[in-house]
Amino acid sequence: MASTGDSARYPETLGEGPAEGTDASTADVFVAVAVPAPLPEALTYAVPPTLAEGLGPGFRVRVPLGRRQVVGVVTARLDAPPDGVRTKAILEVLDVEPVLDGEMLDLAAFVADYYMAPIGESVRLLVPGTLPPWGERRISLTDAGALAEPRDELDTAIRDYLLNHSKVRLGELRAELGLPLVAPRIAELARAGRVSVEERGGGRGTRFVKAVERSPGDLAEQLKACGRSPKAKSVLEYLDALGRPATLRDIGQQVGCTSAVVRRLSKLGLVREFTQPETLSLRRHRLETSTEAETGDPGIVLRPDQETCASAIEGGIRQGSFTPFLLRGMTGSGKTEVYLRAARLCLDLGRGVVLMVPEIALVPALATDVRKRFGREMAILHSNLSKAERHQEWERIRRGEARVVLGPRSALLAPVRHLGLIVVDEEHDSSYKQDKSPRYNGRDLALWRAKAHGAVAVLVSATPSLESRYNANTGKLAPLVLTQRAGHGGLPQGLLVDLRKEPAARQSGEVLFSGLLLKEIRDAADRGGQVILLRNRRGYSPVLLCRACGEDFRCGDCGLPMTYHLRGHRLACHYCGADQRAPTSCSTCGEAALEPMGAGTERVGERFRELFPDLAVDVLDADASRRVGGAAAVLERFRTGETRVLVGTQMVSKGHHFPNVSLAAVLSADTYLRFPDFRAVERTYALLTQLAGRAGRGERPGKVVIQTYYPDHYAIRAALANDDGAFIEQEMEFRRTYHYPPFTRAIQVLAQHKDIDRARTVLGRLARDVLRLPAARTLRVLGPTSAPLERLRGRWRFQMLLRAASASLLRRTLWAALGSVPAADRSILSIDVDPYDLM
Repeated sequence: MASTGDSARYPETLGEGPAEGTDASTADVFVAVAVPAPLPEALTYAVPPTLAEGLGPGFRVRVPLGRRQVVGVVTARLDAPPDGVRTKAILEVLDVEPVLDGEMLDLAAFVADYYMAPIGESVRLLVPGTLPPWGERRISLTDAGALAEPRDELDTAIRDYLLNHSKVRLGELRAELGLPLVAPRIAELARAGRVSVEERGGGRGTRFVKAVERSPGDLAEQLKACGRSPKAKSVLEYLDALGRPATLRDIGQQVGCTSAVVRRLSKLGLVREFTQPETLSLRRHRLETSTEAETGDPGIVLRPDQETCASAIEGGIRQGSFTPFLLRGMTGSGKTEVYLRAARLCLDLGRGVVLMVPEIALVPALATDVRKRFGREMAILHSNLSKAERHQEWERIRRGEARVVLGPRSALLAPVRHLGLIVVDEEHDSSYKQDKSPRYNGRDLALWRAKAHGAVAVLVSATPSLESRYNANTGKLAPLVLTQRAGHGGLPQGLLVDLRKEPAARQSGEVLFSGLLLKEIRDAADRGGQVILLRNRRGYSPVLLCRACGEDFRCGDCGLPMTYHLRGHRLACHYCGADQRAPTSCSTCGEAALEPMGAGTERVGERFRELFPDLAVDVLDADASRRVGGAAAVLERFRTGETRVLVGTQMVSKGHHFPNVSLAAVLSADTYLRFPDFRAVERTYALLTQLAGRAGRGERPGKVVIQTYYPDHYAIRAALANDDGAFIEQEMEFRRTYHYPPFTRAIQVLAQHKDIDRARTVLGRLARDVLRLPAARTLRVLGPTSAPLERLRGRWRFQMLLRAASASLLRRTLWAALGSVPAADRSILSIDVDPYDLM
């Protein structure tokens, strides 16, 4: 990692000057430390002689930062500080071995440089925040260590001290012995089994947690026995949906109740409480990694087109050099089987694999297939795991126990050893783009990391992004195409509904179910099929309107109407998270004339039950994912046929394989088309095509119904006819004409502040500085102007979009302009390289 930092450019309160209780003047060694602060480079610190043993890049250290103490990561070891810089000393070394190796530090440096982000934020992505310091661990002598013959004076000193002291902290041992290289030797002895190293609170397997499971019996009867307690009923429903025991902590987090509720259920005999080792709890909570099923090749015979694609990818893996592929094929064409075959070869050759999906909801389905093939070699990483689970999985990966990592974009940042293959499934999905600093794109970063490792990268999609299509056409990606659907499934028949011609549209202006769609739903149900309905708006209605005075209950921080949720009778802002009880009368005029306007997934589900009371329906959206059982429970009920109809947001369109679905429908195909974003049409086409692919994947023929007020739009026509070429031709022409990616590169700069004048002024000055630079003649600058969502979370927002043919030119120009921006003004700017959302 080349950046060593320069404390001289920062205020006295940050990196320079002596720290209380430390002595920087006696240091012979200095280190660059990436700290969790919005600083472009690492800061330089002195290393006291007592802490210098073995310290190098990748170690975590505790350092003073202003009046605080923070944990940073060493990025380089230095013989001297930069000229003119007075340094503070580090306070503590937290590890006995690096938590990040050189390759991971290079990854952090690239993220910071390319995405113009603080180095500390980039490093923080790579290290679990819950990773305990070695200094908090307790060391004790094992029987093997007591009987082993010491190799030297250090071994003897460690053994003799531990024979007389039980569970000694590393810092205490180092201070008592007064010998060099104690920490590295402890790590070596631990690997040899001669000492035991336990985390604070007890070693693995020694800590017990309270667990709860539902007692045998009929759920309906048990719910009656709960009386009027909604929390008690929620606990039973959660345990029933989960189908396994849960810890008290998880019940509290998922249901929102205290342990008193569980104790009452236990006294009633409705649940059983017991204790179990924490590791067992973690294993139960991570069903995807169970090894109960046999592992190995499932014996699936590839079609000729699959065999061609698999052979190309496997050839790249055997060569051991960077080879990027774009694997394209219609939904249900067997793309997953192709890349899992490649993963098997990769493991056979002793290399690791990263499998990426865009959303957590897609992990369980793929995990089932991966587990059957690779068993305990699979690890799962995502934000819904508990802190202990994430730490445990991260350590398994770092130690090489798990060589296949599955998860969303964060899985790419796992410390996989000898990486040989990275797969980015649904590579077009905008979820791969991080929405906070550093704003990296998981797809693009996967290509960089594969190149750094000499690995194969496979981007996979039925509807590849325009950037990936362009790169395949220009030779940057090797194109692979699957031309058939797997099994007996065929492409669904497309049916278009022009909502302008629906009678209800002329009366109320809102049509949820057209006459044609009602007929197709009943026909699918009568034939025993299942139905998926897409409504890309969660909640009951987007607006709660007072018919008397027009009050629409806007968020005080964002200025936007709050969404009405029937469940819980509440109003919620989907941008800042503000939440309040919905009123029964207007707070402005006092009239009880409140009416929900428009329809979200909750209202669609309610209306569907009125129309088809005989069909069981479920709702899958972000709200459902946070309720009992989460998205996995909803999907499992649909998979088993317990529910016949699934209503949901775009979550229902991605990656799911339900062979019994014979009808998929989009209630309003125009949601994305109205967005003031140059990617709006591309997103619409991808969403419609992906949803259509959920139907007709089994023996039943499929149909897709698209309801729209824009029946002649080329994206809708192309999705309906499965005419990928027609859509690409017209959309590429639009991008080329108006100079949008992939024909140019872009950077968005956003200024946000509670003071509207401050935000407008800061961005205006930066724009003028950019335009004064010589390179500005080759740039296209849009703005500064108000962002489409002008006020969010109490802050006014202004944006500027820079475009040029070269990404490096854009970054150099913007860095040059930022050089004259004061630190206080720089703090209100957000930079997004290769932006995906201009809202």
